[in-house]
Amino acid sequence: AKRRMGLLLGQQKHYRTKDRNGEGHYKNVVRRLRAWFLKTNRFLLVPLALGILLPSLFEPWITINLLGQHPFSPIDIIKSAVVRIAPSAPQNQFDLFLLFSRYTRSYFALIASMSIYLASLIMMLISIAGKNRARTLLIAGILAVATGIVWIYTVELLRDNFIQTAVSAGGIIGEEWKGQEPTIANSIVVIGIGHYLVILSGMIALLAYVWR
Repeated sequence: AKRRMGLLLGQQKHYRTKDRNGEGHYKNVVRRLRAWFLKTNRFLLVPLALGILLPSLFEPWITINLLGQHPFSPIDIIKSAVVRIAPSAPQNQFDLFLLFSRYTRSYFALIASMSIYLASLIMMLISIAGKNRARTLLIAGILAVATGIVWIYTVELLRDNFIQTAVSAGGIIGEEWKGQEPTIANSIVVIGIGHYLVILSGMIALLAYVWR
């Protein structure tokens, strides 16, 4: 009886050891597959982030529905800035900078968002071919996300300025806008989709950095 009991205990220990070894082998396989997946996709995520960021140059970030419909992408905003700097340059649409220049905080927020955006674009390009790619990628991701946040703040500031103008206006305009200021401001200043692409690109870049 003792001998049988010893054999049974020995078999149980053997199976436990075998189960542990099998479980350890499974964990090693999963760990290796995860490492391979992260390593492979990390290199795919960086071009993906850049591929999403570049189209944002041409997508509208804001549309001004005032004396017509005027969508503006970063390219259009830069052209508008060139017209302000060089008045002799041809101007084919609404002067966005003239509108923003009426409101100091909105104007500086516009300058800040475009500056951060261009910096994120440059850093994203450097992260592909330059040195210290990981650090550059981190900076590019942070700048891209910051661009989108600052841009939302910029548009909201402009809307608030329109509301304040409507409230302080008298006569027919003031009466027509009374009680409907937010709705009218939102219909005049419409936020686009371009900055959302920038935020998505920044999040992918940060994910690639975390998975480095």
